Amino acid sequence: MGVKKTQQKEGSLLDWRCSLLTNRNFSTDTDSKRSKALASFTGDIPLAYDDQFEKPVWSWKGILVNIPTKMRHDGLCCTGESGPQLKDELIRRGFNPIRVRTVWDCFGHSGTGIVEFNRHWNGLNDALLFKKAYQEDGHGKKDWLSGGGAADSSLYAWLANTDDCYRAANYIGEYLGKMGDLKSISRFAEEEASKDHKLVVRLNVISENIQSRLRMLDEKISKTSIKLKCETEEKDKILHGYNQDLTGRQQRSTAHFNRIFSDLGKFSSFLLPNLT
Repeated sequence: MGVKKTQQKEGSLLDWRCSLLTNRNFSTDTDSKRSKALASFTGDIPLAYDDQFEKPVWSWKGILVNIPTKMRHDGLCCTGESGPQLKDELIRRGFNPIRVRTVWDCFGHSGTGIVEFNRHWNGLNDALLFKKAYQEDGHGKKDWLSGGGAADSSLYAWLANTDDCYRAANYIGEYLGKMGDLKSISRFAEEEASKDHKLVVRLNVISENIQSRLRMLDEKISKTSIKLKCETEEKDKILHGYNQDLTGRQQRSTAHFNRIFSDLGKFSSFLLPNLT
């Protein structure tokens, strides 16, 4: 009897699991898909989309939904496009993501993904262009929550913000809560300005230290130049004195030998007549 009850319980759990899988990813019923969309991104509390409520998740992240999925042959798990495939698709559309992560839950591929952008100003610009493109194409967050996905198999996307992080009753909310930080653009600008100011201060200190070292080197070079100039002048004086002394010695030696030769000529001219 106990075994039979256990088997009945396991069977009902399996039927429940398959029912959830079918309703979540493969139902063609519009109401079921709409309910799934609301349950995934607003929990039990209906949430009206409001741009004023938006505070982006940093580092900048986008959310992709309505990614096509299919049941695996064993019927136990859903599969769909991988993150690199979705990244390549977004790049072909002109976007600039650095990574795309598909979100998996206990039933497999959830049909959703997270698009990661550069964490700096250029990443914010890329993320805003990403959001704007899907909004203008009628595939933004407002369109998705208003039931657009029920009649369209295309991807829907938007910039992850406060309600996605804290009010999404799914794995996306859990991931964003762990891996992201909510920042308004004004707060991000203030933090970047503070970083820039600290960097400028640090660079100014480095510049002042370099200037101080350069001044010290200039003083040392100046002193060395003066010393070298004095030593060069002293050497020139010594060399000049030596040359003058050498020239005087040579002149005196020449004059002395000239006198000797002159006296020798005179003496020879005096002796020769007397010898004859």
